[in-house]
Amino acid sequence: MERTMAGLVTHSNGDVALVEVPVPKLGQNPYAPHDVLLEVEYCGICGSDIHKWGASKEEKAAVLHPERNVVQGHEIVARVVETGQKVSRVKAGDRVVCEIVTFYCGHCPACLEGRFNICNTLKPMDGRAHYVTGGGFAKYTVWPEFQLHVLPDHVDSRASVLMEPTAGSVHSIVSRMGVRAGESVAILGPGARGILLMQVCKAIGAGPVFMSGLDRDASFRLEMAKKMGADVVINVEKEDLRKRISDLTGGIGVDVVLENTGSIEPIAESLDIVRKGGKVLWAGGGIRGGITAPVDTHKIIVKEIDVKGEISQIPYDWKTAIHLVGTGDVILDPLVTHEFPLEKWEEGFNMAATSHDCLRVALKP
Repeated sequence: MERTMAGLVTHSNGDVALVEVPVPKLGQNPYAPHDVLLEVEYCGICGSDIHKWGASKEEKAAVLHPERNVVQGHEIVARVVETGQKVSRVKAGDRVVCEIVTFYCGHCPACLEGRFNICNTLKPMDGRAHYVTGGGFAKYTVWPEFQLHVLPDHVDSRASVLMEPTAGSVHSIVSRMGVRAGESVAILGPGARGILLMQVCKAIGAGPVFMSGLDRDASFRLEMAKKMGADVVINVEKEDLRKRISDLTGGIGVDVVLENTGSIEPIAESLDIVRKGGKVLWAGGGIRGGITAPVDTHKIIVKEIDVKGEISQIPYDWKTAIHLVGTGDVILDPLVTHEFPLEKWEEGFNMAATSHDCLRVALKP
């Protein structure tokens, strides 16, 4: 096997570059003897990757960068090449996807609840493999066997770069929000994650589901959302979102709002369009370090709104995501709209950052 490989590295100063890096070795990483050497088939470009790279100087300066130079990429689909001494859950040749939370203490209050994604003793970055041991923007990576899931044979590899955000959508909808069948849901933001949120809602019987977006989203993203199951799509630059939701719900508001934009105005909108006693998730700004938005606490108080945040996933979310994709209740293929070889990563990042006809870009090492 090669000693070095091309890896897309994010540096501690925020620079991103394709450079030669060592091929990881079994037994020489924190996961040994439960370590697994993987050959990456595809790795998706997440919004968090784009923000760290920085479509603009302001955007780049606004996010947290790794404390060490590390190969990025966490929406990974890979083949098992070789396994460590005590690995028993996977074998060479298995096709797998990778949980991203690989480090946690196991004994803090959060971990004892099974919420390893928010381990109280670690910074968020220090719990995730792609900030510590390296991710999937390279030919090979190493992962612990306990955070690997074997894909069903009939599930496409390229499409499965979206298994990680599907698990994140399950985490948002089921694990965090406890959305129930029959509850109405408004999803603010029609990107790949928004459409996945919509599909998971429909898969568990929630509905009707309303999806909002901007003018730039109308011709492709909102049309895709409608095609894949959204009951109503709303262009907020053509229609007043508050009035439209009021009309659609008989003046009551929706049971659940899932904010997925990372913009300021939808934070205020979410409190206005949710019903009294409803639930709101604010999630869109997390990938770039959060946003600062004015919040009218009077609305939260008098409407008794439950407001929550979310980050990453827990093991349940991954198993559920793979089940939903395996049964066809969640469809991934149409959402991976573009593919580039790793050496053309800049074209891929630019496409993901700027094109309104793009949902998810996959890089192929």
